[in-house]
Parts: sequence; C-alpha cells; structure tokens
Amino acid sequence: MSVFYMPYQHLTMGSTNRPFRPGQIEASAKFEVPAWPASKRAPWLPVRFGFIGSRAGFDLLRFEAPTFALTPRNARQMIEGGLIDALVIEAAPDDLMQEWGLSFLDWTSAGVEARDLMHRAADAGMPRIAVLRGGGGEATLFAPLATEADHAFVMEDAAQNALRVMGIKAELIAPAMQPALFNGFAAELRTASAPSRFLSLDLARAIEDPSVASVLDGIMPFGPTLCSADLVVRKERVGTLTATLLGASIGTVTSEQLRHLFATSDVLVQVARPDREPGRDIQHALNAVASRCAVAIVGEIDAQDPRRAFAHVFPDPSELRTFLSRFTLDQVSAHSHTRTLWRKVHSSYAADAFALRLARCVDPDIAARPGPRATVVTPTYRPDRLGQVLETFRSQSWGDRELVVVANTDIPAEWNTEHLELVENEQIVFLPRRYGPGAALNLGAARGTGDYVLRMDDDDYYGCHYVEDAMLGARAMGADLVGQHACFYYYLDDDRLVWRPNLFHRPTAYESSNIGNGGHVAGFSHCVRRSLLLEDGYHDHLHGGADVAFLDKLADRGDLVCVRNDGLNAVVGRRSDIRSHTWQTALGADDARYKALSAPLDALLDEDLLMR
Repeated sequence: MSVFYMPYQHLTMGSTNRPFRPGQIEASAKFEVPAWPASKRAPWLPVRFGFIGSRAGFDLLRFEAPTFALTPRNARQMIEGGLIDALVIEAAPDDLMQEWGLSFLDWTSAGVEARDLMHRAADAGMPRIAVLRGGGGEATLFAPLATEADHAFVMEDAAQNALRVMGIKAELIAPAMQPALFNGFAAELRTASAPSRFLSLDLARAIEDPSVASVLDGIMPFGPTLCSADLVVRKERVGTLTATLLGASIGTVTSEQLRHLFATSDVLVQVARPDREPGRDIQHALNAVASRCAVAIVGEIDAQDPRRAFAHVFPDPSELRTFLSRFTLDQVSAHSHTRTLWRKVHSSYAADAFALRLARCVDPDIAARPGPRATVVTPTYRPDRLGQVLETFRSQSWGDRELVVVANTDIPAEWNTEHLELVENEQIVFLPRRYGPGAALNLGAARGTGDYVLRMDDDDYYGCHYVEDAMLGARAMGADLVGQHACFYYYLDDDRLVWRPNLFHRPTAYESSNIGNGGHVAGFSHCVRRSLLLEDGYHDHLHGGADVAFLDKLADRGDLVCVRNDGLNAVVGRRSDIRSHTWQTALGADDARYKALSAPLDALLDEDLLMR
C-alpha cells in the first residue's frame, strides 16, 4: 500500500523559553507550549479510513486506524487504487487540509469535486460514512449528506431527534475524545510560569452577556484564567470587560494552547445557558477531564447531557465557590478526585469505541480493542507477606492481569503455599537467594504473558486502581515506561502517614534521554513494556541500585516514551529497622520536607473514602 504523508499525520509541538503569563491581553494569546514526546501508539484497527473534515475529527481516528486526509489531488487515486476501505466525511465548518474550498457542514453547498468523490466511492463499493459532532441546530445542514451516505452517525440526542423528524435515520454514538492527545500527561514547565488552577472558556460570552460576566466575576478571588477557544476575541473588545475580568483574560487561544491549558489547570468552569447548544462545551469538557482537569458547570444542563456523568453542576454560583475552595485547600483530595474522573472518561468516552463503530461499517465482525494485559511481578523473600500480596492483586480493578510472585529462597520446601488457593492467573516461582529484585523482575517478565510488567513490592501499599491507571496511561501514549515518585510514606511502627508535596507533580510525559539519573520515577512503581524487559532487562546480580541502573539503560536509548504519573495510589511502607527494607533512612516527623496527612491509609488508597 502506498503511504501518503499528510499534514497532522505526525503532529509536533515547538519548544520555547518564553513564559506564559496570565493577564496579558492580546487578540490571540500568542504563548507557546513546551515540547513533549509524540505518542508511539500504533493504529490497531485493520480498516483504512479516507477522511475529510476537521482536524479534531481527524485526531479522533488517526491513532485508532490508518487514516489518510483526502485532498482534491489524491482522493481519486486513493479510492480507485483501493488504498482506503471507507470514506469518512465529517460535517464540519472547515477541512483540515484547507484545500476543498467549501464547507462540509452544509452538503448542499458541496462542489462538483466533493459530489464526484461520493459517487466514485459508491462505484467502488466503498462504505460512505457521514459524521456530525454538532448539535440539533446543525442537523438541517447535515441532512443532505446523511441522506446520500451509507451510514450516518451523530453524537448528540438533539441531532438524532432533529434528523428523525425529517425521516432520516442516524446512529447515536457517545461523544469521543482522543486519549493519545488529551491524556493528562502535561509537558513539564521548567521555564514557564504555571497558569491559574481554574480556567473558563467563556470570554466571548462574558463580553456579550452581563449575566455571564457576573458569574465569572464572582470567582475572581480564586484567580481563574479567562479565554476563548471557539471565537476570535479581539483586543479592543476585551477592553469592555470589568477590571477584574480584564486582568484574568488572555484572549483567543489555539487548539494546542488549549490542550496545554487543560493539562495545567485543575478545574474548567463552564456557564450553561438554555439558548446555547452544548456541542462544543461537551467536547471541551471531555478533553479537559481527559487531561485531569475537573469540570464545574454553573446553571442547568439537560438530563441527557453526557457531562452529567462526570461534571459537577451548580445551579447557584455560591455552590461553585465552595467547590473551588475545596480544590484550593486540599490538594491531595482534589487531585485524587480529578484522577477518578480521568479514569471514567478514558474508560467510557475514548476514541477507540468511536472508531470501532465506524470500522464495523466495513466489517461487522471486527472485535473491540484488547488489553493491554498486565503482568504484576512481586519479588519477595518473606513468606508471611504472601497473603497481603494476593489481597492487593485480587482487589485490582483492571481485568486483564496476572500475578507472578518470585520467591527469593534456597529452600522452596519451607514455603507453604497450599493454603493460598492460587487461581489460574496467579503463580509462584522460586529464585535462589543470591539473586536480587532485578533478576526477579526479569524472571517474572519471562514467565508472564502481558504487554506490560508492573512491579508491586510486598511491603508497600497499592490502591485498587493502581494497575488500571498505569495501563490506561500506557495505552494512551504507547509508553515504554510508566512510574511515579514516592510521595506518600506510611510508618508502620507508629501508624503515621506523611507525604512530600514537592514531589507531588501532575503527570508528565518525557523521552528517556531526560530520565536524569533515575530521578523521575521510583523503583517500587515501575511499569515497563514487557518486550523491552525481555530485550534489555534489569541487572541480575544487583541487590541495591538495580532500578537506577535499568533507568540508565533507558536513558542511553534516548527516544523511548516515559510517563511519570502523579504520586497517588501507592504508598511506601517504612519501619524503624532500616535494615529490613531498601530505604536507607527513616526520616523523623520534624523533617521539613514532609507533611503529616490526617487521612488514614485506607482512605488515601481509596478515592471514594478520601473525597467524603
């Protein structure tokens, strides 16, 4: 098959040393975002799409299936040469190639070339798929395209109902976001000033509607950032705002800038109005939550609005202020809450389900996307810890997983494992005592069958979503390594829980050349692509420092995608006898870098308990 390299087939983001400073008013925000590694996710669907539509629609498909942006120059060759399996036309105000010179939102205005394209696809026996991501108000313009296509899909009930009134059948599919792009792993801001923790995209509406301006003005004490992502707001129009709103405004932002803002903000505030269709607001909300930014809505939204599944709706602005106060005062609970929403959105609204529905127009028997499968490896020399290891593993929410316990012992007969009642996806293997945890992880990878190998130590504590969060993050980026800092510590001797705020970072993606001598992730949380471990694993004979030595190997390879998750969902256990674990010091309560946590250990590992 010939390969056509089109714009946006490989997106890149430029780096900059200029800081982003909220409060600077420009016709366009004109701040640049730091570079981050490109996702290595490969398309998994066997169907090849030829696509015409917006860049956002193209992004929904390109990581799920081989997707080619069609132009008037290449479309005929792609169809007649059998280089694509389905023609997808998104009803959008513009096309990402900027070459068709028409709007596919109103199919009645489509020119000769576009209609000829539809006819050629029909002659080739190729399914023609029409997609509308807008609301009911755009259904009339979409109707001629839906009628001519073989399959029509919409993402809002209002659009489906409006088409039904016109006698046109369209399948309803859940709104989708692209986890490979909006994945919550923010580029680290080493030189840039972090924007406000609270964000609103209602700048244009605040200029036009005093009631919207009043709502936003009421949350100014929290220091939100105010901008527009859908409409161009010129500098002279921004000047009509009140002084408080003016100081929080940055004007119009591009899609890449908006992605950066989502990935560095904690809450997206939306103002609901009954006279506004929620299409773009829904998409922005999905993209925000997928970047670990919670969504708060002031006003009323329809009972069928998908945002009701993950957003907070406040009829009274005073309730919103209380909600924002909690995010401001309790950083741990706030980040735990946003991650819970992130997990829900990635599970329910990911683009792979959207692409699968379109692909089944070509082959109804195509199966849903599998895995990834997780192999959990626990090195241990303490048989008394096996009960806790099994309990932790069995509590994990990720379904496709297996456990390999590697017991470091020279006398396997002394390990009585009969009472543990191991099931099919659990096994214990034995390794001579002279070998360390690196050899145990290598052995576990060899005995396992998963796509990724996760380390879960026998003397540390992991929440029930620990494996799921690692797998979702790895799948979103196609990551080679996922891990996190050791931020939370539990002192067993005096039942004390502490944490290090300076290590409690938002998730970050980076290339392995920037690992920095093992400083980005701690060994107790390593999640590594299994093929990478089999190829170039841990040092077999190192008892101490095996993790750092392995990370140094990855750093030498340079271009591997690594993800540092936030510090939640895993707690390091510490004992006063420092000889019984690999941590060489047990810091005292007066250490200035640590803060005490009032929440118990169970609550920290369970987001529902923590947020109560």
